Amino acid sequence: MVAVPVIDLAPVLASEPGAMERTADAIDQACLGTGFFVIVGHGVDQEMTALYSTTRAFFDLPQGEKERTPRIERYGYVPAIGHALDRDRESHLTEYMDLGMTDEVAVPALMADEVRAYQRCMLPVAATLLAMMASRLGASGDFFAVRMQRPQCRLRFLHYLPTPPDADGNLAVPTKPHTDYGALTLLATDGVPGLEVQPIGGEWEPVEAPAGSLIVNVGDMLARWTNDRYRSTPHRVLASTTAHRVSIPFFVNPDPDTVVEPISSAITGSPRYQPIPAGDYLVARIDGTIEPYAGPAPSRPAVPGQLSRATRP
Repeated sequence: MVAVPVIDLAPVLASEPGAMERTADAIDQACLGTGFFVIVGHGVDQEMTALYSTTRAFFDLPQGEKERTPRIERYGYVPAIGHALDRDRESHLTEYMDLGMTDEVAVPALMADEVRAYQRCMLPVAATLLAMMASRLGASGDFFAVRMQRPQCRLRFLHYLPTPPDADGNLAVPTKPHTDYGALTLLATDGVPGLEVQPIGGEWEPVEAPAGSLIVNVGDMLARWTNDRYRSTPHRVLASTTAHRVSIPFFVNPDPDTVVEPISSAITGSPRYQPIPAGDYLVARIDGTIEPYAGPAPSRPAVPGQLSRATRP
């Protein structure tokens, strides 16, 4: 099992002496390693419990009711059928819904209050994590905060259906190996195992997290910002053979007009990436991995301004 550190945010949120420095060091070490860590003491327990209750209620609705939140401009509901990220026999095993920070699509009424309450609580948690990262990258403490005045954060609700193994006993893989394309992901899970990570040069290993915790991982945009000092590590989800699995990732992204380029203080060699507006980057990545969610797999579009991945370690 991969060693994903569990980091307690409670001392930081309580402003205990020295807590910020100790926690920033622990987060920095995790990001230099697998790019994954788990946080407890985040203060979002009640909002998480309430959101899970309404999320399950949403996925229990008749199919026609769920589809009243249509897929519009990369937001809304996607039924459990094939989509671009999962184009094989397991592709029908997951349904999900994406919601933004404003009214990109109407939030289903049965969960509107819980969604907005959760988003309001998660933003300061993300800001705290990013401020500590900035301090270890040699940037100003508000480096990320000033670039997230109108953040393009995305809240995704995933429902993985139980699936029997294939004839050879292999578990289904409804979410194929991938890296997250945004800056930072804060993942809430319901305790059903399935998430695995693949460290550089290593094998797939399960990630365990205490109940009520958040699994945090570095995305490609943050790796780009740090010139790959922080790692965006491949991960996947294995289906349970008996249990439904519900997970809720909160994808943290900067303002659309923020120019993402390697932070000068984080560079130890030559920049591996050219500057690119965050909005353009996200659209290219989302459209290349998710949209459209049915039909033949399109060729993955090149991300403007991205240097050859052959230059990456």
